[in-house]
Amino acid sequence: MNTSDTALAEGQGSLYAPPRAVVEDMGDGFRAGDAVVYAGFWRRLAALCIDSILVGIVFYALFFGGLMTLGGGLAAFENPDALGAGAIGGFLVAIYVAYPVISALYFVGMESSGTQATLGKMAVGIKVTDADGRRISRGRGLGRWASHLLCYMTLYIGYIMAAFTERKRGLHDMVASTLVVDRWAFTQEPGRQQKGLGAVTVIVLALVALLYLGIVLAIAIPAYQGYVERAAAAGA
Repeated sequence: MNTSDTALAEGQGSLYAPPRAVVEDMGDGFRAGDAVVYAGFWRRLAALCIDSILVGIVFYALFFGGLMTLGGGLAAFENPDALGAGAIGGFLVAIYVAYPVISALYFVGMESSGTQATLGKMAVGIKVTDADGRRISRGRGLGRWASHLLCYMTLYIGYIMAAFTERKRGLHDMVASTLVVDRWAFTQEPGRQQKGLGAVTVIVLALVALLYLGIVLAIAIPAYQGYVERAAAAGA
């Protein structure tokens, strides 16, 4: 038996050896072919609700803090009317710019960080990656944040697309070439991924539904009572 026959007999390229799957290391121990659980529409909606509340809290804290500072500053002048118009105008411009700046710093900073997720996404167990499952750069994060405008321009259809597209991608994900996946996707433990909604998602969505129901009832009940009173007065 020659050398080549010996190698074949030992299974090194043997014609009779079973084929071996080609496994590509994608980083962090994740291998090509491992299943990926993409974040569905409802988990993403719950995360967005949490994040919107957090950004809103920071914005209104700055708003009221700035308003009190403005009022105190004007009161310190002997003739506040002379500076009032300019100060108020500058304050309004600052407030108009503050919300998108806070939002951009929050979303871009956290989604491009080591967590790859905002606080809302962390709460429901999802994260943002690039198309290959890797951490996104700040530039890509900024592009993703800016692409949210397209979702607003399409009357939120860009967001709803995440419920129907193959990899649960919204319009902003497609533009920025990003994915939103379970937090255990593209890691050494892909088996820990969660396919269901999860307790936090269910609780957040239930609270949001109750809030909207309360708003609808608060508007509808007085309107109905007014209608009944007008109808009674017309029939009298």
